[in-house]
Amino acid sequence: MDKKLEKENTRLEKENSTLEKQNTKLEKQNRKLKGKNKAGGKIILFLLLIIVILAAVMFFLDPFGWGIGPNAKSQSSGGASAPAATTAASSATTAGTEKPQPVVDVTVSGATLLISSEEKTVEEVVKAAKEAGDDVIVNITDDSATVNAMDELQSALKKENIAYSMK
Repeated sequence: MDKKLEKENTRLEKENSTLEKQNTKLEKQNRKLKGKNKAGGKIILFLLLIIVILAAVMFFLDPFGWGIGPNAKSQSSGGASAPAATTAASSATTAGTEKPQPVVDVTVSGATLLISSEEKTVEEVVKAAKEAGDDVIVNITDDSATVNAMDELQSALKKENIAYSMK
């Protein structure tokens, strides 16, 4: 009976030893995986921090015309920049011998373009500007306009080298 118990005890010790080795292996693998998860979390936090810092920088540079908002320089550039177009319009009308510079007023409301309260397409606006004369200025009034409508109108005017100003 003692021999049976000894054999059983030996077998259980070997099995215990095998299980301990497996447990040690699994613990090592677990530690490796935990370390990788921590590094991934740190990278994500670092990237989020960079995005927040860039957004703050762009926000603070906006009043100087360097940001991404409505004061940015790239948005007012067209056939002629808004200040240049305004100056050209005032100088043309103040000169006594010259005829006044033609102006086409366009209101962009949502995705709709309006000239004298009549709905027009982008092509019709460009055609009206060309018919007004070579030195025409298109005054664009933003009345809750969609970005796509404004971009489409501005790019069409730029393509035809027609000066415009934003109101």
